[in-house]
Order: sequence, then C-alpha cells, then structure tokens
Amino acid sequence: MKSWRLTRKIVRWLLFVVILMYVFTGYGITEFRTVESITFGLLTKPLSFVIHHYLIYPMAGLLAVHVAVPIILRLVNRNRNRMEVPPGRVIKVVK
Repeated sequence: MKSWRLTRKIVRWLLFVVILMYVFTGYGITEFRTVESITFGLLTKPLSFVIHHYLIYPMAGLLAVHVAVPIILRLVNRNRNRMEVPPGRVIKVVK
C-alpha cells in the first residue's frame, strides 16, 4: 500500500508542475514581452509555443494515471474485502 501512496504523490506533483508549465507557456505565447523579461530572454514566443504544444502529451498521460490509480485501488480493495468473508457463512436473524 505504501508504494501506491508514493506513486499517487509523485503523479500528483508531476501533474501539478506540468499544468503550471502549461499555463506559464500559454502566458508566454500571449504576453511574450513580459515572459521574455521575466526569464531573461530564455523563453521566447516561438519556444513557448513549441513547449506549450508538446506539453499536452505528458499532461494527458499523467491525468489518465491520476484518475486510473484510485479507481484501480478501489477495485482491488473491494475484491480483497469480498475475499475475507468465508464463503457459505450466513448470519441468521432470530425473531
């Protein structure tokens, strides 16, 4: 279970960083003079556009993992809980 928590935490933070980069490069496309001055000319408008364009792929993958891991964990826990109950065991209600 601990490795799943670590995986979820890593995916969560990577997705956060990618989304921040996506927003920042989008801002670099629209307000390129401001972003060029903030980054000391490293992030130009064409570079912002290229980075912004290619960031959609890691963001989609990380988002898919971010959504899939809790669903998988819920299904695994549901099956684990069902297996713990011995088969054929019935509680009879006395009136």
